[in-house]
Amino acid sequence: MAWRSDWTGMGPFLVSSLLAVGLTAWQAHVDRSVFERFFGAIDPIVVMTGVAVIGNVAMAHLQGSSDFAVLGPGAWAEAAAIIAWAVPLLAAAAIGADLVFRYARDTNVALPDALRFYPAIAVFVEIALHTVPIAGLVAVFGMPTGVDATFWRIAIPVALIEAVVQAVYATSLGTSVFNGVHLMVFGVVQVWMFWRFGFIWMLAFRLVYYSLWHVAWGVARLRLLF
Repeated sequence: MAWRSDWTGMGPFLVSSLLAVGLTAWQAHVDRSVFERFFGAIDPIVVMTGVAVIGNVAMAHLQGSSDFAVLGPGAWAEAAAIIAWAVPLLAAAAIGADLVFRYARDTNVALPDALRFYPAIAVFVEIALHTVPIAGLVAVFGMPTGVDATFWRIAIPVALIEAVVQAVYATSLGTSVFNGVHLMVFGVVQVWMFWRFGFIWMLAFRLVYYSLWHVAWGVARLRLLF
């Protein structure tokens, strides 16, 4: 497939990536140790900046060669409605797994660092684990034409990335199995949201999930479980 780029309407994507870099720099100034589980000893500002640059190029390519867009046409009420019912269900499942299998005490970044860390890492994940891989798969296979084999050959490999990473680094067999299954479902829904409504709605889906699971429950679990 020929490489075509469309930079029309890239503003929200650019703003999101710049905000992620800014929040990363702020958090790194306060306490960069929260990034170590993701980036190790590598400077998080360098990582986030590189991902932002690559992500903008990948997103422009997707807009020029597929139906994946920064913001899809219309149906915003439908996207918001899906987030309103689907995200609480996914968060409730994660909370249930925590009650049964008990994640580590430091699973969630504590406040106030969480308010800088999670928005930044959400953008990182949506670019590094979704936008860039999808751009590569679309370049190889072409864009999805429906929720059929053309969709699943992109959605399944992309969803597997986060699911496998979280399963491998889980601290117990129970959390490993749950993470693999849960994030496989989560990832497929995310790819569909991206394809159907656009990157910004996919990002919104994750941000709402993080606010429930990592932030709200993250505060509550420290008082209830430890």
